[in-house]
Amino acid sequence: MSRQKFMDEKDYQRILARHLVEDNGFRQRTNADFCRLYAMDKGLLIEFLEVSQPDAMKELLRIYKSKRDETIAQTVNLSCVSSGGSLIQKLKHGVSIGKIHLDLFNPLPDSPLEKGVAAAWKKNIFSVAREVWASDGEIIDHVIFVNGLAVATVEMKCEASGQTYNDAIRQYRTERDPETRLLRWKAGALVHFAMDMNEVWMTTKLEGRSTHFIPFNRGNGEGVEAGKGNPPPAKGDFATEYMWTDILA
Repeated sequence: MSRQKFMDEKDYQRILARHLVEDNGFRQRTNADFCRLYAMDKGLLIEFLEVSQPDAMKELLRIYKSKRDETIAQTVNLSCVSSGGSLIQKLKHGVSIGKIHLDLFNPLPDSPLEKGVAAAWKKNIFSVAREVWASDGEIIDHVIFVNGLAVATVEMKCEASGQTYNDAIRQYRTERDPETRLLRWKAGALVHFAMDMNEVWMTTKLEGRSTHFIPFNRGNGEGVEAGKGNPPPAKGDFATEYMWTDILA
């Protein structure tokens, strides 16, 4: 018998987080690690920079002393929220503090032969936090981070509790402020997923009731018989498990 019949939304949330941590090497973090002012996990940002760019971090420590970490966090935040800035831009190109440059993300190597690039990739820190308070009135089911920078949010619903992805979409449209730092277009998370046990929908820009979501499903069937949604779950598992076995792997 399918586990879905006996689950509630909290159970489903725990399953996603558990798979990310146990199967995909994510770090489990909490709301206490989240800085809502900057939409980041400052502790993991600094840890990534210490491991990946120790010389630059030592020089910044010499210059800024006890204010180094906050200076870095402020610089990253301002570079994302400033006119013409964006999170994706900074993940690609990094930031500079004076003459010192910091990379915020190490991309995947184009070839397995690029051993130096592959080693750098492994220094990235992927993490997930459940029930994150984006503001005093907004709690997000899951936030996904790369090197401490929030890149995705997930609102999860459970059919056994009488809700579907449509309720998650409604929540994003009517209960989420697009100006909240975590949710702000370009500066905040890059993508927002509305997910139940059978389907996933997504948007890259929250605009209140005008927010447009598109399906993020695999399709059901083949050729002329292909349809929307996802194939039925096998052996009582979830039709949406591709999110943790593939997309977020």
